Amino acid sequence: MNYLNSFFMSFCVSAIFIGGIFIICPNGKMSKPIKYILCLVFTVIIIASVSKINPDFDLPYFESQISEQNSDKLQIQSAEYVWSACLNEANIKFTKITVCTNKTQNNSIVISKVMIFSNESKENILNALGDLAKAVEVEIINE
Repeated sequence: MNYLNSFFMSFCVSAIFIGGIFIICPNGKMSKPIKYILCLVFTVIIIASVSKINPDFDLPYFESQISEQNSDKLQIQSAEYVWSACLNEANIKFTKITVCTNKTQNNSIVISKVMIFSNESKENILNALGDLAKAVEVEIINE
């Protein structure tokens, strides 16, 4: 409500101020440019007062819960993308990659296990993954 009062106050003060300047504005060649400039100043004042309006709906619980869930999903999807890109680069056919994660005490996500569903041999898949396979437990499920 304070924002609305601030907007009306700035609107009224600027309208009275610019209206007073319009009254004392000279008539003649300079009349139109001065009135144009005053209209621009009034428009800028109104836009500036509107841009300060920031209604604050305080819902911190829902926002933090949603953002944590979205970031978790995004990290898991990016990990699946990296693993699938490595396999696709080595021309290894697979049907699905599942990334199992654990949450640490500082709310970061750590990949604990990766399951790859493929008909390829375990050696080919591990060679294609290289250092990724050394850092995390990789389970290959033959279909």
